[in-house]
Amino acid sequence: MTAGHYDWKAVVARLLFSLLLVFSLYNPSGYSFWHWIHWPAGDGGWTMFWLKLFCGAVVLGVHYLVWKAVIAVLRPYGMVFIMLLSGIGFAALAEAGLLDREDPNTWFIAAMFTVVAILTAGLTKASIMHRLTGVQHVEEIPH
Repeated sequence: MTAGHYDWKAVVARLLFSLLLVFSLYNPSGYSFWHWIHWPAGDGGWTMFWLKLFCGAVVLGVHYLVWKAVIAVLRPYGMVFIMLLSGIGFAALAEAGLLDREDPNTWFIAAMFTVVAILTAGLTKASIMHRLTGVQHVEEIPH
């Protein structure tokens, strides 16, 4: 295989994709898919219902595909390792006085960033393993 070099730009792209995936689904700012679903339909009525249903199906499908790949690549031990690493990092930030331990929103956002770290690590590892070995993660469909 003649693949180009793997640099930090690929990791940053996966990080940005993971941030978009996690924080567009729900975030405390009030601008997310969750908030849009609970917004009153107004004059749109059924039209908005079908649009929200379609967008929900797309969001669900993307999350399903990404999580299926990440779980297959990282396995439970890898996911636990990243959770522990994130927890230690957040504890160090709290010890340094950069995070407020008493604020529940801080805990929630820390959990969201942990999910972003898991997704980024899984997508990056899948890409690196494909480049190193040429193995593609393909699920066989039983006949």
